[in-house]
Amino acid sequence: MKEENAHRATIKVIEYSAIMVFFLISLYFLVPLIQKIVYNVAWQTSMTNTKETINTVKSFYTDMNLFNEVGLPFKVVFSEDGYTFYEFGKEVNYLYELNIQNDGELPTGGSVQINTDGSATVENLTFGKFKCNQTNEQNLVCKRE
Repeated sequence: MKEENAHRATIKVIEYSAIMVFFLISLYFLVPLIQKIVYNVAWQTSMTNTKETINTVKSFYTDMNLFNEVGLPFKVVFSEDGYTFYEFGKEVNYLYELNIQNDGELPTGGSVQINTDGSATVENLTFGKFKCNQTNEQNLVCKRE
C-alpha cells in the first residue's frame, strides 16, 4: 500500500511538473506578444491623439478669429499645467479666450504651430511615453521616449 501511494505521489509530481513547464513555455511566447500588442495600441492612440490635437488647434484658431484678430504663425505650447498661446513668436493673452477641448486627451508637453501656409508643425507633442513630431501634413512620427 505504501509503495502504491509513493508511486501515485511520484506520478502527481511528474504531472504537476509537466503542467508547470507547459505554462512557462506558453508564457515565454505570450509575454512578448502581449507587450507588442500593448505597445502598438499605445502608439496608435498617440498618433490619433496627435491628429485630433492638430485639428483642435486649427478649429480653435478659426474660432478665436471670430472674437480676436489672430495672426499666423499661431502656436499653442502644451504643458502639464495647461497651454500657452504664441502669435508671431510672442506669448499673447486674448481678451476673450476659449478653452481648448480635445476629443482625446490633451498632451502634457510639446507644441502645435499653424504656419502661414495653413500647414501644421508638431514638435515633441507628448502623450504618455510617446513624443510625436510632424513637419508637414504627411510625416507624422511618434516614438517612445
